Amino acid sequence: MATSGDLAKALSDLLEEPFSTVDLYGRHLRAAGLLNIKGHGRGAAEMTARDAAVWLISLAVDHERGGDFAKEVKRVLDLPMHEFLINPKDYADDLAHLSAKTAGHGLALFIGDMLVPRIKERLERGDDLVTANFDADGVFVSLSIFDRPPDEVAQFANTLYQRGERKRRDVERLTVFHGRVLLEIAKLLELKAPD
Repeated sequence: MATSGDLAKALSDLLEEPFSTVDLYGRHLRAAGLLNIKGHGRGAAEMTARDAAVWLISLAVDHERGGDFAKEVKRVLDLPMHEFLINPKDYADDLAHLSAKTAGHGLALFIGDMLVPRIKERLERGDDLVTANFDADGVFVSLSIFDRPPDEVAQFANTLYQRGERKRRDVERLTVFHGRVLLEIAKLLELKAPD
């Protein structure tokens, strides 16, 4: 069982963010009711993949100075599924995140998808085939698994969450979390691989 303190420490270490920043964001998220709350210390709430997704999104997007922190995070969590691309058709049969209707739910399931044996094995070997991508302005979230076996056509599952059509900007800044980070979070939370 991982508590919010355990998850905060792991996020700080994995993302190389100061613990004080991760902890502060956690306090804001708890105050807004976006993280599980129950007791303190040994009686603290068990963190879920949803909690990890909320915390990751809060760390990935920029926050307007003086803006409503919780409202900005909730807006990104609620981004609807825009499209997904899969090649070949059966490549994603064992992945859960494609069933999600929102970015928050999709990211929570995507964290669990890191435990699918074929994905987990490659990530543990050091292959860089998974990314979770966040537009700094919170305009879109993209979850991607891209596998290029030797002498074969690329296999992939790309999921995009956004509202409407995205205006192209001269400069787009992304925060990218690699699959190894998501796998470590899934292990910490003791998630089970999707069926």
